[in-house]
Amino acid sequence: MLNNVKALTRSNPEAASVVIMKLSEFLRYQLYENNEDKTLLVSEINFLSNFVNLEKIRRDSLSIAIQNDVDPKILNGIFIPPNLFTTFVENAVKHSVSVDDTDAYIRIRITLENGRLQFNCKNSKTADYHNPDIKNSGLGLNNIRRRLQLLYDKQYQLDISSSDHEYIVNLTIPV
Repeated sequence: MLNNVKALTRSNPEAASVVIMKLSEFLRYQLYENNEDKTLLVSEINFLSNFVNLEKIRRDSLSIAIQNDVDPKILNGIFIPPNLFTTFVENAVKHSVSVDDTDAYIRIRITLENGRLQFNCKNSKTADYHNPDIKNSGLGLNNIRRRLQLLYDKQYQLDISSSDHEYIVNLTIPV
């Protein structure tokens, strides 16, 4: 990421300035809000937005959409554990590939219904993509499953599905 900023300072100083601000917000969240048991949902959404937008600078053809359908009046009153969605989004970034990288996408949607927060993350993938790091494959998902079990016992629902061209994560937690 810092190499990208260095290159941007020469070729596009305005873009470099934006990247530095996003990186600053990204690091601030990691340093300060990550140490708490809970963080505001709006802070988590902003963190995810900064994270994927920083990645978009590196991969210009990556299409990214974050849709937050939570009523703004209650958004600032919802607390969740920090970085609860990060593993899913990191995996989406890592695996959102297409044959020519023009159709690569990540779609994130957050909704609140009947006191339950729903997080949906979809990303493109190719049928013939194989993870070169097979040794560590699935480690992040195993860790997040363990964390969800500790945080919510049986009160959460995690569904992960995959087709030839898309990977989908649906997580529902009480708030």
